[in-house]
Amino acid sequence: MTDNAADKIKEAFKGLPGDRKTVIKILSVVLILLIALILRLHDENKADITIESSEPAEETEYSEESSVQPQVVFVDISGAVEKPGVYEVSEGTRLFEVIEMAGGLSEDADPDNVNQASFVEDGQKIIIPLKGSDAESGLLPGNTEYTGETSGLININTAAVDELKTLNGIGDTMAQRIIEYRSQRSFKSKEDIMSVDGIGNKTYEKIKDHITV
Repeated sequence: MTDNAADKIKEAFKGLPGDRKTVIKILSVVLILLIALILRLHDENKADITIESSEPAEETEYSEESSVQPQVVFVDISGAVEKPGVYEVSEGTRLFEVIEMAGGLSEDADPDNVNQASFVEDGQKIIIPLKGSDAESGLLPGNTEYTGETSGLININTAAVDELKTLNGIGDTMAQRIIEYRSQRSFKSKEDIMSVDGIGNKTYEKIKDHITV
């Protein structure tokens, strides 16, 4: 671009006297230098704009990652703890953390039969065993999850997914629906299980003699 400007200036002033030519040559050189300086400043400004525009993108990416929140789950803990009850925890919480929320183990607890490092699950019923307890009392040594069985019956208010699936006609999906339903309201009677979407009279007739509340 600067070379073309210089050529045009030379052609325009070919017939001028020597002194004027000298002055014009000097002015041409100055003009060329000014144009070159302007172009250089323009390029530097473009580079600055490019660098500045890249920074907000990094901040946006960071904010999206930090907005991910863990899922909330509910667990029911009882037995040999100071404050039994239903607790709201984050997904990935371990049993020892729930025990701390429940005020810790009571003096008559049997910690040797509890895996406090295990993860808790949504809708899980946890019973911390007492010293000297056994399976007949409903506290199962070595198992932090209460099976929900009472005299061979499955308690639909406390049974885990695997226990519910042993019922005729209850699969993974239906067992999860039962747990979701009881997390909002407990079953007052066996017949209430028909309030769960997908469980009608036919399914109830198959399982009514095997469940309790």
